[in-house]
Amino acid sequence: MSNRAGLLCVSLALAAVAAPVHPAGVAIYGYPLAPRCPAAGIADRIDRWKMDACNCTSYVAWALEANDQRTDWFIAGAMDARNWPHVAQLAGLAVGAKPRVGAVAVWPKLSPPFGHVAYVVAVHNDGSFEVGEYNFPAEGYSPFTFDRRDEVRPAGAEFIYVPKRL
Repeated sequence: MSNRAGLLCVSLALAAVAAPVHPAGVAIYGYPLAPRCPAAGIADRIDRWKMDACNCTSYVAWALEANDQRTDWFIAGAMDARNWPHVAQLAGLAVGAKPRVGAVAVWPKLSPPFGHVAYVVAVHNDGSFEVGEYNFPAEGYSPFTFDRRDEVRPAGAEFIYVPKRL
């Protein structure tokens, strides 16, 4: 192998490690309740999925629907973020420890007692991932707003693998 061919192989390998893996067209922008935020979350308005508007659960429900994934497994009154893995398993959905594009990332112990959910939009070869989310409960983030976080690590998270609608 020539030096030029070897450099090309190394360059391609490095590009593959750095590039996120995600399909084109994953919907994370366009949450229809955004114009009413932050007032919707503060006023405890209920959305069409029976969740508090402008909270993480409402946003992820919208993202699932926008990406043609199932939302028929939701149980009204039982959808605090920390409960999502349990409710998903009751409905026969798979839950695991590795991120996948289109999965719901769940941090059950974040923002006690409610937890936090986000929608996975990209997965990197190093195991980190990118999410779209609303109302991330951490210092430096505005409540009842959208953000996109990258290089998120899976520690402390569970993932719900939500299939497409039939």
